[in-house]
Amino acid sequence: MRFIFLLIITLFMASCAKDNITLENDVDCTSDFQDHPKASALQAVADQYANDGFVGMTLLIDHPTDGLWMGSGGYASIENDTKMNPCHIHHTASLYKIYIATVIMQLVAENKINLNDPLSNYLASDITDRIPNGSSVSIKNLLQQRSGIPDIFEVAFITDFFNNPTKQYTIEELLEYVYDKNPLSAVDTEFHYSDANFSLLTLVIESIEGNFIQALKTRIFEPLNLTDTYFLENPTQTPVGLADSYWDRYGDGNIENNSDIQVALTAGLSGSDGILTTANDLKKFMQALTNGELVSNLALMTDFLAVPQEVQDREVYSGYGMGLMKVNISGEDWYGHFGNQIGSGAIVLYNANKDITFVALQNTGTFFSDEIKSKFFYQLLSDLEAIIL
Repeated sequence: MRFIFLLIITLFMASCAKDNITLENDVDCTSDFQDHPKASALQAVADQYANDGFVGMTLLIDHPTDGLWMGSGGYASIENDTKMNPCHIHHTASLYKIYIATVIMQLVAENKINLNDPLSNYLASDITDRIPNGSSVSIKNLLQQRSGIPDIFEVAFITDFFNNPTKQYTIEELLEYVYDKNPLSAVDTEFHYSDANFSLLTLVIESIEGNFIQALKTRIFEPLNLTDTYFLENPTQTPVGLADSYWDRYGDGNIENNSDIQVALTAGLSGSDGILTTANDLKKFMQALTNGELVSNLALMTDFLAVPQEVQDREVYSGYGMGLMKVNISGEDWYGHFGNQIGSGAIVLYNANKDITFVALQNTGTFFSDEIKSKFFYQLLSDLEAIIL
């Protein structure tokens, strides 16, 4: 399947002129963390990764005794010679799922949603009748990725996207890629990671709130004063300070700018992507979630069910709750989520035992490179644990 993806991308890149999206100006980020007791060691990690396959990277560690440290290495834009700094804005890909799960849990607390309700209580039959398991799947099944519904982002979608990379998809148009397919399993019997689950949950929010983007703003962005967090509805809305995106398309060490495609994906995958943010805003969101400021019953979201061993081996995380992954690399439990895209990668994790928040944002694609993916989603946390724990 990966060969097919690469072939499609190659044909697209060869046939289209590409206008790079670049930063209009550098971002002022004057905070000084040199007094942090582990500043040198943490900065060395950021610099090391920026010199080992990553164009640029920002790391954030908030430790109860050592305090907050933020730092960056590498570049936000190679073409403009713009160094990465902690105030640059990044694509976050599937971190979107935490935000959507948070809104769903708020609606549960307000008695507007029951987790055990069937999806058909909220969506019209012209959708649920065509979704595999659509008549029996519950809100809880969707949150836990135990619906049996196939993923949207398979060969058919990738082919269509690269034939028309600026297309703005509605959620319903994305769901057409799973309509009338056979389910992968019976409901609530197996774990299958699928963006269709959260596309459907996004529609559930719309059925109650009217507009899911406005719900994200009024329920999360505005109350937390996340002034550097945006929902990208259209590629023309990219904020000043957004880091350029890059990929190693062929896995040969040749880094290319793919900002136009990455922006189109972020804006076009409504219901499964769309949030742009900074490391500090992401920290503020994660800490508000973990301290009970956003959700009253976090225990429901962190009731992790084990994922299959092959998923653990391939994707690192060992469990999935309700919109949250559980990660344990060297004996320490963290929870949060990974964001995996063709021109970016994002991590936000929280260690409840030691009250540590970890954020990593970078602008080199993880989706098509097993090496980059392994370094970012596995080795990076392992290296940092050796310093901060």
